[in-house]
Amino acid sequence: MPDLLKKQAHGMLTKTSEYAIRSLMYIAIHSSETNKVGIKEVASELELPLHFIGKILQDLVRKGIIASVKGPHGGFYLDRPASTITLMDVVRVIDGGEAFKRCGLGMKQCSDAHPCPLHEDFKVYRDGLARVFNKRTIHDLTHEVEAGHAFLTNLAVNS
Repeated sequence: MPDLLKKQAHGMLTKTSEYAIRSLMYIAIHSSETNKVGIKEVASELELPLHFIGKILQDLVRKGIIASVKGPHGGFYLDRPASTITLMDVVRVIDGGEAFKRCGLGMKQCSDAHPCPLHEDFKVYRDGLARVFNKRTIHDLTHEVEAGHAFLTNLAVNS
């Protein structure tokens, strides 16, 4: 992915990881063995850039997170249970494990031995988020959406 698109989003994740997780959730909710989800549908429904989503989804296929079928009835789908895909799995294949090692002030030399002024506070936040991402799965998130406790799009979910 281009460096410009891998820039940090609002929090610890890059836009690429955020879009990948949201796209996976959409695919988990809307695809099945008989119904594949296309790139245009994902991009349109989630209001995300089509070209960028295409690259992300192809990367997820190459790295074994999702599967795809080419052709007129093709598209993307999960070929394993969403309960086996942790958020950390997605972040690792998209960005590597670096998201949970970064300095809160963006300093390259920051470490336990050479801390920035925010190091100890940010480390608590970063490590806590890593624990959540290692525990929570795509199924956990889609269950919240399907139960009506959370949302994925600005549109009503039609499951």
